[in-house]
Amino acid sequence: ATFYHCVLMVNSDVCRLQHHAEELASAKGWPILSVGRMLAEGILSVSPKQRSAEAQRVLRSHLSVAGPGPVVRVDIDLLFEPTLRLDPLRLLREASRETDLVVAWPGSYSGSVLAYAVPEHSHYRTWRNPEVQVCLLES
Repeated sequence: ATFYHCVLMVNSDVCRLQHHAEELASAKGWPILSVGRMLAEGILSVSPKQRSAEAQRVLRSHLSVAGPGPVVRVDIDLLFEPTLRLDPLRLLREASRETDLVVAWPGSYSGSVLAYAVPEHSHYRTWRNPEVQVCLLES
């Protein structure tokens, strides 16, 4: 099994998750970066056909300059946009090889199944055995 330097802070309450991420970053002096803002700025100038590849490139390059970490990542929703055809968990695991990551993950973790969002949400996705450390925040 590969070891990834990636911790997911998981909670279904997006506001609570954001608040906890901000508190952690402030207490530890770690940078906090918005994935959504960075990705949106990076992919808006390319054609829709090129956005998937460009999103992957932007994410990799942006994280490598943020290293060595830890870096707190928030606002990951754009990674789940179906038209981008990304595997957000794989991208975060790969990025954590270069930069230690703490990711605010809106969703749940039960048994060995990590979920993004809730089943009713159009971008709901699940992964079995996510291969990262998961820290469930108390509700």
